[in-house]
Amino acid sequence: MIKSWFKSITSASNSIIGAFVIAAGWSWYHFSLHNHGLFVLKASTLMLAVFIGYQIFKKTFKYLVNKTNRHPYWENEFYHQLDKLFLTFSLIFLIYFIRQETISIAYAILILSIIFWRTQKTLSLHPHSIVWKEINTLYFIFFIFIFLTSLALQYWTYEFAVVDTSIKFYNVIVFRAWSITMFWLLMYSVSDMIYWQLKKIPAILIKSTWILSFVLFLLLWTVNAGILFFSGLNLSPIILEHAKGGSAIIINNVSAILIIVLLILLTIFGFIKRKILAAHKQIQKKYWGYYNLATLVLSITSLIAFSSFKTTPEYNIFKTFYNYFTNNDSQVELNPIVQKKLERFGIKYNLKEFNINHHDNIFPTTSTVLLPTILQKQRPNIMIVFLESFSSRLSEVYNPKLTTTTPGLDKMSKDQNTTIFRKYYNASTPTVTGLLSQLCSFLPPTGHDEISDGGVRHHHLLCLPKILQNNGYQYSAYITAVEKDFANKNTIITDMGTQNVFGTDELKQYISGEPLSWGYSDHQLFPATWKLMNEQSKQPFLIMLSTVDTHPPFNLSKDVVKYGDGKNDLLNSVHTTDDAFGKFWDEFTKSSLYNNTIIITVADHAVFPVSYTKDYFSDVVGKLSFYDENMFMVYVPKSILPKNIDVLSSGIDFAPTVLNLLNINTPNSFEGHSILNDRQNFPNILGMHEFGLYTNQLDQNGKRMINYKIPIELDCSNYQYESDTTKPLTLCEFLNYYQWKKRVFSDGRFWENK
Repeated sequence: MIKSWFKSITSASNSIIGAFVIAAGWSWYHFSLHNHGLFVLKASTLMLAVFIGYQIFKKTFKYLVNKTNRHPYWENEFYHQLDKLFLTFSLIFLIYFIRQETISIAYAILILSIIFWRTQKTLSLHPHSIVWKEINTLYFIFFIFIFLTSLALQYWTYEFAVVDTSIKFYNVIVFRAWSITMFWLLMYSVSDMIYWQLKKIPAILIKSTWILSFVLFLLLWTVNAGILFFSGLNLSPIILEHAKGGSAIIINNVSAILIIVLLILLTIFGFIKRKILAAHKQIQKKYWGYYNLATLVLSITSLIAFSSFKTTPEYNIFKTFYNYFTNNDSQVELNPIVQKKLERFGIKYNLKEFNINHHDNIFPTTSTVLLPTILQKQRPNIMIVFLESFSSRLSEVYNPKLTTTTPGLDKMSKDQNTTIFRKYYNASTPTVTGLLSQLCSFLPPTGHDEISDGGVRHHHLLCLPKILQNNGYQYSAYITAVEKDFANKNTIITDMGTQNVFGTDELKQYISGEPLSWGYSDHQLFPATWKLMNEQSKQPFLIMLSTVDTHPPFNLSKDVVKYGDGKNDLLNSVHTTDDAFGKFWDEFTKSSLYNNTIIITVADHAVFPVSYTKDYFSDVVGKLSFYDENMFMVYVPKSILPKNIDVLSSGIDFAPTVLNLLNINTPNSFEGHSILNDRQNFPNILGMHEFGLYTNQLDQNGKRMINYKIPIELDCSNYQYESDTTKPLTLCEFLNYYQWKKRVFSDGRFWENK
């Protein structure tokens, strides 16, 4: 009596704990945690539903076993072990709490091994346990082989795929691998059930079809793995269309390794299938039937319960080819009229080539040398200060009304070797896309969430740091005030060819004390950067710094230096950043670096228009967009450049201009032009981002037209393209370009750095 009662309590506790673990894991991953009361209510409801559902399953199982006159083992011993199996199975759901992909992979393998052990132990109680345990072992080995193979393939995608909109979800590798494994087991269980119902030859054909399909799957994945490694893209019809000349990619060490791995996988697969087929001849088909039915139920349930299958590269590759061959592809095409109009902005594409924007040179080869003789013999160091949200109107260098706002920058502007660039506009917003546009000369058709959440994880754009590295620069670094992984910065900046990225953790060796702003303040960042520059023995170097104190809401810095009466937060932040820069500039002008280092101060983008207040900016309040003239100055030792350069330009012209200054000409896919050279031939500029499509162009009468609108606010469904390509580019035509470019970017047709 007491023993029976204890068993009942233990059984109930196992099922309750199992339901709790499942509900807790699922809820933690899927439900919002902000409202604690609502979260607990939803999780408790889910737990109750899981518990009741499991109890119904148990009763149904016992009823069916009894009704079909199965061996008493299933109604007794196995039935009483169900709660332990359920509890063991529920441990899988603890994976939802893991926030690191490799740990989740290891945990998944561990739990699956424990489930196998528990199942084997339960089956050992059956009178015919030898048969059941052999089938269970073969199925587990077969399952774990497919699962581990899928894990490896999904992890490869995780590492190398450029665009992956679902990668921001934790444990996506495990979920995708599980979904693909369930798909193959579903197909296998169906083929096996048919196999046992047919005569010998048709049965062999059915089984051979599944085997050949899986072998073909591994073969195609080997090809896809190679494409991913070299391009960051998955296999697609457009890649096959432009496969000519790809022998360098096809024949190399990586492809050889992939082929060896394929052969190893095929050998293991052949060995496992041989064991299973041999067991088929020895064990009655009824045993296989039970396992096939259980596998069928598990796989169908998993594919319905998890949405991960539709995010797998396999599904998307199949969908791409299906749409291509059925003419069901909804990809946006660049209208020929729009393509022709873009040429007036200096943007010209060759749509017949896969790399649609390849150029042999950055600037005309007949250009004159722009560096003084002393810097032609030994390449200069370069420091770029990306001033956060720094429109030109915030400094007296450009806006005489704001006296003493930026005395440090003003001091730099008055140096006889400093050139001031005017009419320089940002090409994108915010910081990460702003840096992409400037360092890679590329109009980013990506949204902030696509970048910061990791949807765009890598890129193969050829950018300024990589070109400098290819041309003798020995060291490159990027410094940011916050964690280097914030907004996917580490990956994006590293993909540009930057060797070291310094965030809050890495800067601790240079900065003592706690961060004084959103991360370290500018008064902390500039001295740290100065230390890094002076200790750097590898020259020439490229060091880039992104300031932080002028980031909205403009009151983050604890070491603020107030401007005037201190009532305007925006100008306080500007004055604070300038104070930090001014101290850096004073140190720089006294040092030996003054004679061999180029200093560039440039805004990462314009200040957000809502930042302006009527007290100082009454003339522009409510009139500006996210695009505006930006701060851009260049100090060159013994400079021979003009003091002022007044050429309409944008962020995409930054990298070509710097490289023109350095006389570094190289094949590229830049969309901009050198302000020191041929930019003047294109008196029109574009700004592109989810925050707005911006055009600044001359109309047919020579009058300047400035248009701006957020893409989602444009209704161009009934737009009629006019055949006259001499007319200005309209915003609806720009939207066509924006949408087309998003697709072409994800196809990798701007990649130059492979």
